[in-house]
Amino acid sequence: MQTIKAGKPLVELIKLAYRADKPVMLVGSHGVGKSELFEAAASALGVKSLVRDLSLMEPPDLVGMPQVGKEGRTHYAAPDWLPAEGTAGLLVMEELNRCPRYMRGPCLQLLTARQLNDYKLPPGWLPCAAINPSEDGDYQVDELDPALVSRFMQVRVVPDVETWSDWARNGGGVHATVTNFVEQNPRIFDDPQSNPRAWSYASDWLKACEKEEVLGELMATGLAGLVGDEWATSFLQCYGGREEPMSVHEILNHYPVHQSKVMRWLKSQRLDLLQATLDRMQKYLSRQANYSEIMNDKPQQKNVSSFGGDLPGDLKQDFFDWLIDKGYGPLADGVINA
Repeated sequence: MQTIKAGKPLVELIKLAYRADKPVMLVGSHGVGKSELFEAAASALGVKSLVRDLSLMEPPDLVGMPQVGKEGRTHYAAPDWLPAEGTAGLLVMEELNRCPRYMRGPCLQLLTARQLNDYKLPPGWLPCAAINPSEDGDYQVDELDPALVSRFMQVRVVPDVETWSDWARNGGGVHATVTNFVEQNPRIFDDPQSNPRAWSYASDWLKACEKEEVLGELMATGLAGLVGDEWATSFLQCYGGREEPMSVHEILNHYPVHQSKVMRWLKSQRLDLLQATLDRMQKYLSRQANYSEIMNDKPQQKNVSSFGGDLPGDLKQDFFDWLIDKGYGPLADGVINA
């Protein structure tokens, strides 16, 4: 399965699939904007976008209810939400691998014959799907039947900071501070909780707090509930202009979250903050037990090396020399090679 970044290239792919009459299945993590991408493609095509969550439906909600006609034969009355003649668009089925198995049979008929019992999908409508990946153990989803999957053009969708910020600045209505913060953190979407949708929600929350002049602990609590404690703390420091040296905990356990601070301090020549942060790290490493603990923890070792590698020339060399003097050669090598 090929991977494509969420944004204009994927919208173009969906448009081409619509013109080729080939159903598309987007596979991606929550919050990446799969449904929104279908809506963007439909808008660009000048057609409708109809999204339905199959996990909330029962068979009659899709195939219709049987009725006995005057001739004594059974007919199916189609649900009124299904597309009517004279319209065109994308019919997006969400949660295809989370819905009950008995909901997937009708979907197979819809994909193959473009009909459900007596109902026929009007020309100009393309059935599509959006699902979470089954190979990710964090999702309670099922493996899809190969016969069903084979009816789709499958594409794996991943979030992308550049395409998200372009959308945010051009019609997305995202708070400028949120957009700036996301742009300064190229790995911000690596954390599942810190996804594109979460930061859009954070923007709405920030706007509401500013309008009501709620800028203290309540605002921080809401942000943490949307993007996580570490990302909320990092954002608020940027938002409030409270620049302080990074803590050892931030470097050891969450450096990718806070790496943008180092980049920003480098750009603005805040060597005082860089030096103070380095002092904290050296003080912590002065204890042999702390060094040994880091060397037994690969993620922490990588984070310290990354931090040291990001330092400007003189500070980086000072840190390297200090590590060598302490007998911490393996960590010193990591700093130089980071």
